[in-house]
Amino acid sequence: MTINKTSALYRWTKFFAGLAIFWSFTYVLCPAITASSDDFTTMAKFIDDSGIETGEFFYTDIEVCGEADLGARSTFEHMPRSTNVAVK
Repeated sequence: MTINKTSALYRWTKFFAGLAIFWSFTYVLCPAITASSDDFTTMAKFIDDSGIETGEFFYTDIEVCGEADLGARSTFEHMPRSTNVAVK
């Protein structure tokens, strides 16, 4: 068994390329998507004005999160299935 050895320069280049992709997604692509629609802009403005921490919302111990999780799971577990019966 041989280990594939790569140069430090190559590894650092891949690391900085990954950081550049992450940065461009976070600070260029996502804001562009938000600005592309009035609905997205309205939603983003409401979130900012309300001070909602969207990254922390799921991990709070409020009842609404549990209900939303249960609803999402139920939706996927009990999806309608086709019976391949022709509609007359």
